[in-house]
Amino acid sequence: MHITDEQRNAFGDWLRQKIGRYACPLCQSNRWSIADELLILHPDEALNEPASPTPAMVQVACENCARVELFDVRRISAWPSPVQDASHTLLM
Repeated sequence: MHITDEQRNAFGDWLRQKIGRYACPLCQSNRWSIADELLILHPDEALNEPASPTPAMVQVACENCARVELFDVRRISAWPSPVQDASHTLLM
């Protein structure tokens, strides 16, 4: 699923509020990019978890060494509904 500008902005605001400046644990860079697509995780057996929402993850990658961090959007209270998108760089 494509991440929208509104979702990217809500996520960036949430991430800065919760973490602030975050140095990559591998290379110590502070430059991160938000992926253009949400990762939708489907349980192995959907019938075993009918009441739980499908996890959607925002992928953030270090622009220096490519380390990836994943964040579950179900934990972000200000997460907006889908709309259309554009840019993708987040500086933390």
